Amino acid sequence: MTGSLQLEELTSPEIRDLIAGGWTTVIVPLGATEQHGPALPLLVDSEHGLQTAVRAARLLGRTLVGPVVTLGVSPEHAAFPGSVSLSPETMQGILADIAASHARSGFRLVYFWVAHGGNAGALASVLPKLRRRWRGCRVDGLTDLDGYIQATWEKVPVDEGVLLSVSGSHAGEFEASMMLAARPELVRRDAAEAGDPRPLARIVDQMMSQGIEAVSPNGVLGDQRPADAHRGQIYLDSLARYLAAEVDRFRHQSDGEEDR
Repeated sequence: MTGSLQLEELTSPEIRDLIAGGWTTVIVPLGATEQHGPALPLLVDSEHGLQTAVRAARLLGRTLVGPVVTLGVSPEHAAFPGSVSLSPETMQGILADIAASHARSGFRLVYFWVAHGGNAGALASVLPKLRRRWRGCRVDGLTDLDGYIQATWEKVPVDEGVLLSVSGSHAGEFEASMMLAARPELVRRDAAEAGDPRPLARIVDQMMSQGIEAVSPNGVLGDQRPADAHRGQIYLDSLARYLAAEVDRFRHQSDGEEDR
């Protein structure tokens, strides 16, 4: 295949033919529309979710990328203009409807990729209902959020010589670098600022109960200023490799179930 890997950029007959030819895995990125400090747009999570999913699909082969879910569970960002948040219950319904649509199309594996951590709880809650709900189609997704973060967000920046207090857990160097690599025209470098440098574990309870503004008035956890496009490519590729390994594991499980 030489065309796009994104479902919405293909025609329905093209998708039908691809599925018939064995393209039976679809990755669905779960993003958000929420503030990312003064230098970054609200689409950061949706964009890096799409970028990593497409890269993972190339690594996997015979894999397509479904439309990004661009709204997420983001109540902690409500104080910042433009941020949009869904309730967990609404998100669960959206995930169920998306899974049903892809199963009806003929996909054998629907994998939900968490590009915004706030969506992880809703996904974990609904997955038990969706797994094996459709004959011949497995539905799964990223559920070990801590393991994913430790293997990527907390490891790769250190390997690249960046302190975790700088790379950050939200809108810091890590995400700013990915945006410089993917959509540099949307990064306001002259507005970049440092935010709260503390580890997420130390502030997450206060952030979730009082809003991110209670721990970081500018909405940044980390420091946006040292962002670098080359490191951003490294970060995107590392997330894509993690995602590809996860999807491949589930794909082999699905194949084994079909053989039994």
